[in-house]
Amino acid sequence: MFRISRNKRKDAAQAYLMLLPAAVLLVLFMLWPMLNSAFYGLFKWNLVGDKTFIGLENFKFMFFQDESFRRALLNTLVYTVVNMVLTLVLSLGCALLFQRESKLSVVGRCACFIPVVVPITVMGMVWKMIYEPQYGVINQVLAGLGIQGPQWLYDSKVALIAVIIFNVWKEFGLYTIIFIGGLQKIPKELYESAAIDGANSWITFWRVTLPMLRPIMYFATTILLINSFKAFDHIWVMTSGGPGNSTSTLVTYIYAKVFDNVGLASAASFVLFIIVLLMTAIKSKFGKEGEVDA
Repeated sequence: MFRISRNKRKDAAQAYLMLLPAAVLLVLFMLWPMLNSAFYGLFKWNLVGDKTFIGLENFKFMFFQDESFRRALLNTLVYTVVNMVLTLVLSLGCALLFQRESKLSVVGRCACFIPVVVPITVMGMVWKMIYEPQYGVINQVLAGLGIQGPQWLYDSKVALIAVIIFNVWKEFGLYTIIFIGGLQKIPKELYESAAIDGANSWITFWRVTLPMLRPIMYFATTILLINSFKAFDHIWVMTSGGPGNSTSTLVTYIYAKVFDNVGLASAASFVLFIIVLLMTAIKSKFGKEGEVDA
């Protein structure tokens, strides 16, 4: 018994030793930045003078007085939801279209994936020219059809949608390939059984394809959720958060504030971290319940 107990302790020690590198990285790149943001969020500091402790004033100011923060928070939520829905629908549709092994499918997959490998800042600048109201490609095509195109990035009513459209185009190819991998792993016997039972294509999709894609869908939505909340590069390149904060997100808000008010930017960073953490935890809980129900 003593030998068994000693072996268990040895195995436990080895397990903890194996987990140590991951734990160190978790502390360094997640826990420490979060605590650091919370700490500096309690101060008024502009990187030059001394830090002045002001307690929760930065947090109170953001939520109750700073309209730009509330607008950035709302834009972030809208951006996240719309970007996730459009990307998932488009990528799943393309995956269903190009899942078969054929020359046309290979060409389609390559065409979908090309935007993924091009640097997002470069494509952001290209799309900024495409969206140009007078000489941009989109409005030129619309003008040829007798339709007056919008101002796109210069109109506060459509600027956020324009940025989302670009990001969906930039990312959907990656998730298309991921979904194709999931579709090709679904056993053919399930489709044959559904056909024997008289299920049409629509019923087969809802009763066979989607349930079998649940693990892939969970992975894709998790990555999309995180990437949507931390979106910055293309937004800053295309609009810098404008016009009139119409495309400002939490990350662009943090970037704009950090150079003259580190405390406020740190408080906003902490809020962003907590939101992403809560959203991921909620999604993880519902994801596990879905797997159990399945």
